Amino acid sequence: MKNILVIEDSRTINNLIKKELAHLGFEVSQAHTLAEAKEFLTTLKFQLIILDLHLPDGEGSELIAHIQSLTKTKVIVLTSSQDADLREELFQYGILDYILKDTNFLYSISEIVKIIHTINTKKKDKILVIDDSRFICKQIKTVLEPRNYDVHIAMKAKTAFEKLKKEEYNLIILDMELPDIHGLEFLKLLRKDSRFLSIPIIVLSGTSTPDIIRDVLKNGANDFLKKPYVFEEFILKVDLWIDYFKKEKELAEANFQLKYTNDNLERLVYEEVEKNRKKDEIMFTQSRHAQMGEMIAMIAHQWRQPLNAMATAAIVLELKAQNDKLDAEEAKKISEKLQNYINYLSHTIDDFRNFFKPQKEKRVTDFEKILHTVTALVQHSLEQKNIHFEKEITAPQQFLAFGNELVQIVLNIIKNAQDALVQNNIENPKITLKIDKNSLHIIDNAGGIPSHIQDKIFQPYFSTKTEKNGTGLGLYMSRMIIEKHSGGKLSVQNTKEGAEFIIEMPVYEGEKYDTH
Repeated sequence: MKNILVIEDSRTINNLIKKELAHLGFEVSQAHTLAEAKEFLTTLKFQLIILDLHLPDGEGSELIAHIQSLTKTKVIVLTSSQDADLREELFQYGILDYILKDTNFLYSISEIVKIIHTINTKKKDKILVIDDSRFICKQIKTVLEPRNYDVHIAMKAKTAFEKLKKEEYNLIILDMELPDIHGLEFLKLLRKDSRFLSIPIIVLSGTSTPDIIRDVLKNGANDFLKKPYVFEEFILKVDLWIDYFKKEKELAEANFQLKYTNDNLERLVYEEVEKNRKKDEIMFTQSRHAQMGEMIAMIAHQWRQPLNAMATAAIVLELKAQNDKLDAEEAKKISEKLQNYINYLSHTIDDFRNFFKPQKEKRVTDFEKILHTVTALVQHSLEQKNIHFEKEITAPQQFLAFGNELVQIVLNIIKNAQDALVQNNIENPKITLKIDKNSLHIIDNAGGIPSHIQDKIFQPYFSTKTEKNGTGLGLYMSRMIIEKHSGGKLSVQNTKEGAEFIIEMPVYEGEKYDTH
């Protein structure tokens, strides 16, 4: 519904309606007299007409007779008249609604907007009318189809059953006097079938004795209307029961879903936990692979100098041998040098092998022991980049943890600090490790973490290293390992010079002993 014609002689009211509807995106034309309205209708097509009944040059009700196909051109009547007979007559013409000009006219406009919204958004709900009177059926279609109801007709009970088996209906309107069966018997048969148990039924009857009304309602009807009925009341009841049916259906579906969830809660929780566990395993593997690459790079750094020295010693040994200048003492010195280099390489391999060795259970350790391992792995790499590395240790306390996991986490944070120092070209770059009882502080002077990303760095797949193919898993996995595996805490804050990562572990209250 796009084109709307407002026919109202009060320019104030007309403009108020136009302003409100135009604000909602409708194209609104304005007429202030009957003549202007007829001129508009001869040249343009409208989906909706808002019509004042009392115009300066005639009655608005005269215009309704000139409007063809009321099921396509919908009409809302706007009036200050409370004539009940006129209202009933207009509803029989197929108007959408009859709105009184209230002293609070803004409320009247809100009612118009509500009707338009309902017509625009409503799915065509299906209604089955079971009545052998063609006149009644035509009347009901005229009244309901402009309101976007899809009205189907059955003049016999047999035809009605056939239609009900083929299609779903939101409401049944049932006459009591049918040619092949009495309406009450039909009602009983209908409610015996579980497929039709919840469909609302409005019964129409020319007789309204207390006994008939009681029998009808006790055998499954939802409402009763005596013929001839008031059209406005009829429309209100149709709207009411269709809304009720849809809400009941939604509630039943919600209850079913809730019952299904409750009945399968244990399985659903298990499946979700398994999904999260597998996701974390994948993330951990990806993080592990990234760290393995970094460890291999560190090994290459630490091996380069001794390998070069070994190559030089081998060349010296070969030259002296070729020139017969190699005596026993010289050979012994070169051999000892080579052996020292070999021992250094072997120790390096042991350090990195222990780093990757999985631990099956937690062991008692402390941050001083963790830093001893970390220093052996990372110090050479930091020296190569001229980064000053210092440690401050105060009364380290023991805790239970997977030591190798903590080594990986500390290495990851140090590696991030190293990258930031190099990337920012920091003069006199420095990384300080402070141990204070059961907490470790890793502090750099790289300038700190920008405030707009400080809350995001522990999220999965968030990375500031896209140019270097950063996985974004390091800090997320680090926090998860510390908090989930060991009951500790990993946090970050900015200092005046850079970032400070803090790892806190719960103190081990058992027997104190040295596991190193």
